[in-house]
Amino acid sequence: MKPLFFLSIFAVTTLAFALEDNVENRQSQAKRYLEANPPKTMAQELADQTVSLLPEAERKPYLDMLTKHLDVAVISQSMDAALVKYFTANELEVLANFYSNPDAKAAMAKMDLYTAEILPVLQAEMLKAQQKAFNSKNNQSKTTESSSSQLVKLP
Repeated sequence: MKPLFFLSIFAVTTLAFALEDNVENRQSQAKRYLEANPPKTMAQELADQTVSLLPEAERKPYLDMLTKHLDVAVISQSMDAALVKYFTANELEVLANFYSNPDAKAAMAKMDLYTAEILPVLQAEMLKAQQKAFNSKNNQSKTTESSSSQLVKLP
Protein backbone atom coordinates (compact mmCIF):
# COMPACT_ATOMS: atom_id res chain seq x y z
CA MET A 1 0.00 0.00 0.00
CA LYS A 2 2.86 2.38 0.80
CA PRO A 3 4.40 2.15 -2.71
CA LEU A 4 1.02 3.03 -4.23
CA PHE A 5 0.69 6.00 -1.86
CA PHE A 6 4.15 7.34 -2.73
CA LEU A 7 3.55 6.77 -6.43
CA SER A 8 0.32 8.76 -6.29
CA ILE A 9 2.04 11.59 -4.35
CA PHE A 10 4.80 11.64 -6.96
CA ALA A 11 2.28 11.77 -9.81
CA VAL A 12 0.31 14.61 -8.20
CA THR A 13 3.41 16.68 -7.44
CA THR A 14 4.78 16.10 -10.93
CA LEU A 15 1.52 17.33 -12.43
CA ALA A 16 1.45 20.27 -10.04
CA PHE A 17 4.85 21.46 -11.29
CA ALA A 18 4.21 20.74 -14.96
CA LEU A 19 4.04 23.69 -17.29
CA GLU A 20 0.74 24.40 -18.95
CA ASP A 21 1.14 23.38 -22.58
CA ASN A 22 0.31 26.57 -24.44
CA VAL A 23 2.02 28.56 -27.17
CA GLU A 24 3.41 31.16 -24.76
CA ASN A 25 5.10 28.53 -22.59
CA ARG A 26 6.34 26.66 -25.64
CA GLN A 27 7.86 29.86 -27.04
CA SER A 28 9.46 30.70 -23.71
CA GLN A 29 11.01 27.24 -23.35
CA ALA A 30 12.08 27.15 -27.01
CA LYS A 31 13.89 30.45 -26.44
CA ARG A 32 15.64 28.96 -23.39
CA TYR A 33 16.63 25.91 -25.43
CA LEU A 34 18.04 28.01 -28.27
CA GLU A 35 19.97 30.15 -25.79
CA ALA A 36 21.47 27.02 -24.24
CA ASN A 37 22.09 25.37 -27.62
CA PRO A 38 22.57 28.24 -30.10
CA PRO A 39 22.17 27.57 -33.84
CA LYS A 40 25.45 29.38 -34.56
CA THR A 41 27.28 26.97 -32.25
CA MET A 42 25.51 24.04 -33.89
CA ALA A 43 26.63 25.27 -37.33
CA GLN A 44 30.22 25.67 -36.11
CA GLU A 45 30.21 22.14 -34.67
CA LEU A 46 28.83 20.78 -37.94
CA ALA A 47 31.54 22.61 -39.86
CA ASP A 48 34.24 21.29 -37.54
CA GLN A 49 32.95 17.73 -37.87
CA THR A 50 32.63 17.68 -41.64
CA VAL A 51 35.55 19.83 -42.81
CA SER A 52 38.06 16.99 -42.39
CA LEU A 53 36.15 14.98 -44.99
CA LEU A 54 36.91 17.57 -47.69
CA PRO A 55 40.07 17.99 -49.76
CA GLU A 56 42.43 20.59 -48.30
CA ALA A 57 41.68 23.15 -51.02
CA GLU A 58 37.93 23.10 -50.28
CA ARG A 59 38.13 23.42 -46.50
CA LYS A 60 38.50 27.18 -46.10
CA PRO A 61 35.62 28.08 -48.48
CA TYR A 62 33.44 25.50 -46.73
CA LEU A 63 34.26 26.88 -43.28
CA ASP A 64 33.67 30.43 -44.53
CA MET A 65 30.28 29.42 -45.90
CA LEU A 66 29.18 27.81 -42.66
CA THR A 67 30.64 30.39 -40.31
CA LYS A 68 30.64 33.74 -42.12
CA HIS A 69 27.92 33.58 -44.77
CA LEU A 70 25.31 31.45 -43.07
CA ASP A 71 22.12 33.35 -42.20
CA VAL A 72 21.84 32.23 -38.59
CA ALA A 73 18.77 34.42 -38.00
CA VAL A 74 16.76 32.48 -40.60
CA ILE A 75 17.88 29.17 -39.11
CA SER A 76 17.07 30.38 -35.57
CA GLN A 77 13.57 31.45 -36.60
CA SER A 78 12.96 28.15 -38.36
CA MET A 79 14.24 26.15 -35.40
CA ASP A 80 12.13 28.18 -32.98
CA ALA A 81 8.98 27.63 -35.06
CA ALA A 82 9.66 23.88 -35.37
CA LEU A 83 10.38 23.51 -31.65
CA VAL A 84 7.12 25.25 -30.74
CA LYS A 85 5.22 23.18 -33.31
CA TYR A 86 6.46 19.72 -32.36
CA PHE A 87 7.37 19.81 -28.66
CA THR A 88 5.26 20.40 -25.58
CA ALA A 89 6.22 23.07 -23.07
CA ASN A 90 7.43 20.37 -20.65
CA GLU A 91 9.54 18.66 -23.31
CA LEU A 92 11.13 21.98 -24.25
CA GLU A 93 11.77 22.74 -20.59
CA VAL A 94 13.56 19.40 -20.20
CA LEU A 95 15.68 20.09 -23.28
CA ALA A 96 16.50 23.62 -22.12
CA ASN A 97 17.41 22.36 -18.65
CA PHE A 98 19.55 19.61 -20.12
CA TYR A 99 21.51 21.82 -22.50
CA SER A 100 21.91 24.48 -19.78
CA ASN A 101 23.70 21.96 -17.56
CA PRO A 102 27.51 22.07 -17.97
CA ASP A 103 27.79 18.31 -17.39
CA ALA A 104 25.21 17.65 -20.10
CA LYS A 105 27.16 19.86 -22.51
CA ALA A 106 30.36 17.98 -21.66
CA ALA A 107 28.60 14.66 -22.23
CA MET A 108 27.16 15.79 -25.56
CA ALA A 109 30.61 16.96 -26.68
CA LYS A 110 31.78 13.35 -26.26
CA MET A 111 28.91 11.84 -28.27
CA ASP A 112 30.77 12.19 -31.58
CA LEU A 113 33.72 10.21 -30.22
CA TYR A 114 31.35 7.61 -28.79
CA THR A 115 29.41 7.34 -32.04
CA ALA A 116 32.59 7.10 -34.11
CA GLU A 117 33.74 4.17 -31.97
CA ILE A 118 30.43 2.33 -31.83
CA LEU A 119 29.17 2.88 -35.39
CA PRO A 120 31.60 0.48 -37.10
CA VAL A 121 30.68 -2.26 -34.61
CA LEU A 122 26.97 -1.61 -35.16
CA GLN A 123 27.41 -1.68 -38.94
CA ALA A 124 29.44 -4.91 -38.82
CA GLU A 125 26.86 -6.62 -36.61
CA MET A 126 24.02 -5.47 -38.86
CA LEU A 127 25.85 -6.94 -41.88
CA LYS A 128 26.34 -10.23 -39.99
CA ALA A 129 22.64 -10.32 -39.09
CA GLN A 130 21.69 -9.59 -42.70
CA GLN A 131 23.96 -12.38 -43.92
CA LYS A 132 22.53 -14.84 -41.36
CA ALA A 133 18.98 -13.94 -42.39
CA PHE A 134 19.90 -14.36 -46.06
CA ASN A 135 21.56 -17.73 -45.41
CA SER A 136 18.61 -18.88 -43.31
CA LYS A 137 16.17 -17.94 -46.05
CA ASN A 138 18.25 -19.76 -48.68
CA ASN A 139 18.46 -22.87 -46.48
CA GLN A 140 14.68 -22.87 -46.03
CA SER A 141 14.19 -22.57 -49.79
CA LYS A 142 16.56 -25.49 -50.44
CA THR A 143 14.80 -27.61 -47.80
CA THR A 144 11.43 -26.92 -49.39
CA GLU A 145 12.77 -27.75 -52.87
CA SER A 146 14.39 -31.01 -51.74
CA SER A 147 11.32 -32.20 -49.84
CA SER A 148 9.04 -31.48 -52.80
CA SER A 149 11.35 -33.52 -55.08
CA GLN A 150 11.11 -36.47 -52.67
CA LEU A 151 7.35 -36.70 -53.01
CA VAL A 152 6.12 -40.03 -54.32
CA LYS A 153 4.01 -39.73 -57.43
CA LEU A 154 0.93 -41.85 -57.42
CA PRO A 155 -0.67 -43.23 -60.61
